[in-house]
Amino acid sequence: MQKNLEGIAMNTMPTTSVGRGIDVKFACSIDVSTRSYPREDQFEIFKNAHAGVADLTFCKSADGSFPARLMVWTLGSMVIVSTMLPGAGHAHEWRHLKKPALDNWYLWLPRRSVDQSVGARTMPHLHCLAKPFHAMVEDEGACAIYLPSEGFVSTSILDCLLDKYVQGALGHLLTDYLMLLVRSLPHMTVAEVPYVVEATRNLVVACLAPSPDRVVGAQRPIAAVVLERAKRMITSRLVDRSLTPEAICREMGISRSRLYRLFEPLGGVAAYIRHQRLVRTRTVISSIEDVRPISRIAEEWGFDDPSAFSRAFRHEFGMTPKEAREMGWTGAAVDVHRERFREEASTTLRQLLQRVA
Repeated sequence: MQKNLEGIAMNTMPTTSVGRGIDVKFACSIDVSTRSYPREDQFEIFKNAHAGVADLTFCKSADGSFPARLMVWTLGSMVIVSTMLPGAGHAHEWRHLKKPALDNWYLWLPRRSVDQSVGARTMPHLHCLAKPFHAMVEDEGACAIYLPSEGFVSTSILDCLLDKYVQGALGHLLTDYLMLLVRSLPHMTVAEVPYVVEATRNLVVACLAPSPDRVVGAQRPIAAVVLERAKRMITSRLVDRSLTPEAICREMGISRSRLYRLFEPLGGVAAYIRHQRLVRTRTVISSIEDVRPISRIAEEWGFDDPSAFSRAFRHEFGMTPKEAREMGWTGAAVDVHRERFREEASTTLRQLLQRVA
């Protein structure tokens, strides 16, 4: 069975459900939000979550608030950290401890315009908790991969990259993958974790210390990133009648055969585009705010033949467009994510980093 996790093709997943974790969600180790606390206490809560890792200093906020969220996942010998920060009008200083107890290396990627477009974006940069570093942080968030001090890449290579950006095509590749990984983690199952760990490790090593053998070993996560880029491009141009496999190849600079290989686990690129367009029509048709004729809505999304559209819709969703409009569409069970407000996490970020050091 092929499993697809936000574009990460798990072609080597077991075909049986022997592993008890097949359908069990992979939970994050730490989830701390400051939003439920009084504004004057919010930054202190966020700072305490980083105790023993780095020293944070409050710099500015228009109203003294600091609404933020810290989520941490442990993936084998790596720790993935995602932070959502208040962004514009807020700032804090991040500084390594003068007497550090940790020596983990980490790739740090600020979250600015990374999710919005394929263009202008930040690049990941490499730091070590055991070495001096400080920065003013005014971003909307960040994601980071903390690595053990040994075992990934030789210390001599890491020292050459200290406090530097991962540049060029490899930097862009690593940026896309880190963002894809962070978006995927909340939906991951326990059974998928070993395969994601392997893919992540291979890509990080290939980007930090590239070699022909390492690049070959990183082909799966590289393909996942390219697939994610293609899916984002398709999403942004779904109403465009000129959206074809040829147009996607031209815009992304990849061959037709590679595009087809990427979308093969999803039924093919044309099938993927049609499915996404059907999903959009389903959303619009079921909305009480849009009372246009169904045929006009279908035409807007590229379905000119009402009969063919109705057949495709029924095949995809098990009901006709008219039935979907009459019933409304609730889709699958909606996950309601309730933030957990805690004075102190049962496991701290420092403890997690010590375990993988």
